Amino acid sequence: MPPAQPSESWWRLNATLPNAITVVRIVLIGVFVVLLVRHQDAWAITALAVAGLSDFVDGYLARRLGQVSDLGRMLDPAADRLLTVAVVVGLAWREIIPWWLVVALLARDAVMVVALLWLARRRLQTPTVTFLGKSATAALYVFLPLSYLAFGRWDTVHTVALVGATVAAVVYWGSAVQYLSQARRAGSVTASTP
Repeated sequence: MPPAQPSESWWRLNATLPNAITVVRIVLIGVFVVLLVRHQDAWAITALAVAGLSDFVDGYLARRLGQVSDLGRMLDPAADRLLTVAVVVGLAWREIIPWWLVVALLARDAVMVVALLWLARRRLQTPTVTFLGKSATAALYVFLPLSYLAFGRWDTVHTVALVGATVAAVVYWGSAVQYLSQARRAGSVTASTP
């Protein structure tokens, strides 16, 4: 028996410009890692800047063009997390940021993965993106590349970037608290529904 093929309507609903931009962002993450490892810093920063910019472009276009899709709802946060992991691990590996910052950011993402799996197992709606979460991500997209750019060139700017990234990490955890609160409410509503 041949395997089931995805329906044409699924492809039509999910083959959107915002989703294509998200896929390009995922590819750019790999490009960034290769360039970072090879110490081709100018190109690595360029790939990182384009990847970061694409995060805002795809979301804007999805809303503006009415092309919000199920695939996009999965791909976009996955690309965000993948970019965060690649950047923080890569920068720590190059000794540009401290490893404790990596642990703080990745621990937050691990908590969120557990929460999302819990929601999926109970077939509950995933939390909606909050302003705090988007702000923290945007701040990380500014301060982490800035720390990379300033490292070994401008010590004061590098220090400011590390302080900014630390504050962004605290806000990042604050957004996790918001998401977990949404998840708890979703679980409470489902439990109380007859």
